[in-house]
Amino acid sequence: MRKWLSIALLLVCVLGKVHAQYDAHFTHYWKMQNFFNPAGAGFEKKMNIYAAYSNQMSGFEGNPKTMLINIDMPIPFIKSDHNLGLGIVNDDIGLFSNQRLYLNYAYGFKLFKGRFVIGAQAGLVNSSFENKDIEFGEEKNDPAFPSGNADGNTFDLGAGLLYQHKYFNVGVSAFHLNSPLIELGERNEIQIDPYLNFMAGGNIPLKNTLLSIQPSLMVMTDFVAWRADISAKATYSYNEREFFGGVTYSPMTSVAFFLGFEMMNITLSYGYELFTSGVGAANGNHDLYLGYKIDLGTFKKGKNKHNSIRILQ
Repeated sequence: MRKWLSIALLLVCVLGKVHAQYDAHFTHYWKMQNFFNPAGAGFEKKMNIYAAYSNQMSGFEGNPKTMLINIDMPIPFIKSDHNLGLGIVNDDIGLFSNQRLYLNYAYGFKLFKGRFVIGAQAGLVNSSFENKDIEFGEEKNDPAFPSGNADGNTFDLGAGLLYQHKYFNVGVSAFHLNSPLIELGERNEIQIDPYLNFMAGGNIPLKNTLLSIQPSLMVMTDFVAWRADISAKATYSYNEREFFGGVTYSPMTSVAFFLGFEMMNITLSYGYELFTSGVGAANGNHDLYLGYKIDLGTFKKGKNKHNSIRILQ
């Protein structure tokens, strides 16, 4: 299937003014609150650093590959509930490369025995195109295609709301509220449509105190198309170590499986998404998540912001 995927993506994304779903999907969405909702900054009340990698439609030439690096945390030395998040995403799709840099701010306050958070996002989106691998055949100068490499960038806005309780959380977010338009050269444009994202999660303790179940749900829509992910994660906790695994079902799209562990504030998890639309069992999505959490003690009165290992010893 030499270059077929690249050419298909090219035709979809380059000819004229294009409306496209710009953001990547991750199997570990339930662990990535700050990425999927600006109000998710400081969600774990710790400095949360993580990286995620997704190799999508593996086995096809020019398949999408996405890398995300994120950090979010409460703002130190401030008594009120102020939080910041910062992330960068690189998305390679065939002949295109997309980058997104975002900064999240979230303010929370107590409400109904829980925490209500309002979040805002400002960022920059960039797209670039390389035509070095295009084979035009006899037509050497097709005006529909850029004559050389092209790139463009523009400003981006988002917002979100989140309610966090001891046993559940629910949130809604909106991205690309200003409908960013990226100009690639003189003839081509990429229009990024706004979309809504709804997320919810919970924690169900079992009779065996070492086991618990965490269901989660995410629904993404631009009011033209939609995707839903319904997940069930089982967690075994012992001696400050957690081992977990689960399954995610996306109606009319896929079934995904994931397995991982958390110990010494380090989380590592792998997931595989198997498409149910006939793409092929070997051509699914590989997802890898690596995270590290640092307890700053920001929300604990009368304690230092940082704990020293030497002092504890």
